[in-house]
Amino acid sequence: MLEQGKFDSDVEEILVPFELRVESFKGKKKNVERKMYPGYVLIKMNLTNQLRHELKQVQGVIGFIGSADAPQPLTEVEIRQIFARMEQEEPEVELEYKVGDTVKVISGPFAEAIGKVREIELERRKVKIMVSVFGRDTQVELDFEQVEEFEPDDTAQNSAL
Repeated sequence: MLEQGKFDSDVEEILVPFELRVESFKGKKKNVERKMYPGYVLIKMNLTNQLRHELKQVQGVIGFIGSADAPQPLTEVEIRQIFARMEQEEPEVELEYKVGDTVKVISGPFAEAIGKVREIELERRKVKIMVSVFGRDTQVELDFEQVEEFEPDDTAQNSAL
């Protein structure tokens, strides 16, 4: 029987996978823990009909991945990938922008420049953007931390109308 706070002999482990991410808000970067799969709980267990029924009775449990009659187990490769992501010491970067977005350079020799994202290199933590230098479009490569999403000032646009 699965009781609150107690494991049945068929349940070995319950896991909510988290990973370390770098998030930026108004130019300030910080490391935060985020759920890798929001809304999902991983359970290592011997799934019996009784246990399946008991799990379905837990408040908030909608179902299983796969079908109700035949839940899909994760493969060993998928499990290793999840644990590798959880054990990463270098946090994942959560970018506010994507290719084609307009960004503002916040530090370095091009500080205050506005440009369009041309390429993002996650492995190297670099972004290539096009900025105007002396009236000519020039591609520059910057660290993720040197740029932020650009949001034009709405008050300036409204006053011009």
